[in-house]
Amino acid sequence: MSQLLKNKSLIFISLISLALIASACKPSAEKLVQDGNEQFEEEVYLEALAAYQQANFEEPELAEPYYNAANALYRQEAYPEALTLMQEALKFADEESLIESGLFNMGNSIYNTQDFGGAVEAYKEALLVDPTDQDAKYNLELALQQQEQEQEQEEEQEEQQEEEQDQDQEQEQQEGQGEDDQQESENQSQDGQNPDEQQEEGDQEQEQESSQDDQGDGEPNSEEEEGQGQPQEGQNENRQQPPPGQRMTAEQARQLLAAIAQDSETLQEHLGQIFVAPPVPPVQDW
Repeated sequence: MSQLLKNKSLIFISLISLALIASACKPSAEKLVQDGNEQFEEEVYLEALAAYQQANFEEPELAEPYYNAANALYRQEAYPEALTLMQEALKFADEESLIESGLFNMGNSIYNTQDFGGAVEAYKEALLVDPTDQDAKYNLELALQQQEQEQEQEEEQEEQQEEEQDQDQEQEQQEGQGEDDQQESENQSQDGQNPDEQQEEGDQEQEQESSQDDQGDGEPNSEEEEGQGQPQEGQNENRQQPPPGQRMTAEQARQLLAAIAQDSETLQEHLGQIFVAPPVPPVQDW
């Protein structure tokens, strides 16, 4: 099936209109329509259009000059202007053939403006007037196909727009997450440590404290250490000192060995207590 619109013979309609004009119009309007038709056949559409417009000026309520002027504009691809004049022709048309052809050509003009839905309606109205019009059926089917394709394209565009919006939202969320991560990284760098390092350091400090506590439980108290090995008060007073010139007794030797564990000052004091020089006897005055 060809993808081109089928057009009706415009000259045939114009000749029928000319016969109608001959019986209903002034001779000047009839002559103007005839001149316009001749120029239309020669494809001199601007001159034909001028003749039809002059005929409309002479007889404003005649449908044929509007119809033929619309056809001349259609041939020049002036589709919106042709549609306007064809609508004017249908206002004054009373012949069924002119009405059906006018609806058909109006559908063609609408189709060429890419309004496929409007063209479908125009072809349907033409078929209501003449259900046997095969050209109207063909163009109606073609308009329906174009309308379906247009709807599919619109749906695809809507889906694409939705996907783009979803992508934009996802990108914005990722950018926002990246900014949050960057801010968190900056805060961590300012603190000098990240949470994992701080936790590790805290665990190390806790282990050190636990180790120190364990060591403290097994070590003697410093006060107890100072008290061990040292004579208590009153012991030096009860200690027996050997007389001068005598050897140390076993008890004195034990005390001396115990004093060795202490500092040298205590040892010297202890030795001084053991070995006390005897006083010099005074010289008697005999």
